[in-house]
Amino acid sequence: MAKQLVERLKLFAQPQRLMILDALLGGALAVSELESRTGIGQPTLSQQLGTLRRAAIIVPRRESRTIYYSLANDDEVLRARALIALLREDRMALPLLQEVSERRGTPPARIKPPEEGGAQFAFIRPGLSTASG
Repeated sequence: MAKQLVERLKLFAQPQRLMILDALLGGALAVSELESRTGIGQPTLSQQLGTLRRAAIIVPRRESRTIYYSLANDDEVLRARALIALLREDRMALPLLQEVSERRGTPPARIKPPEEGGAQFAFIRPGLSTASG
C-alpha cells in the first residue's frame, strides 16, 4: 500500500502536472486552452497529459479535431481540490480531506484543536503507519 501511495505522490510532485490539474478543476479544456492557461509548451504539455491519462486521473474527449481533457471522475476532482488546497495551506483543505476519506469508506480522523506550545503530528490510517510524538 505504501508503494502505491508513493507512486501516486510522484504523479503530483511535478509542478506542471499540478498546474494542469488546477486548470482542469474549472472543467474540461482543449489542449490549446491548457497551453495558454498554464504556459506549458506543446511537447511538454503532451507528455504530462499522457502521464496523467495513463494514471487514469484525467480523460480525453475528442470533438472533431479538438481534444478536451477533464478530470476522470468526481473522486479525482475532489482529490485534486483537496491536494491543491492542502499545498496552498487553504482552510478548505480539511473539509475536503474529510470528504475524500468518507468517500473511501474510512472514518474521518478526529482533529483536536492545537494546544498552546504543543507540537502537532499527522496520523495516517491504521495499516499504513503512524507518526507519534
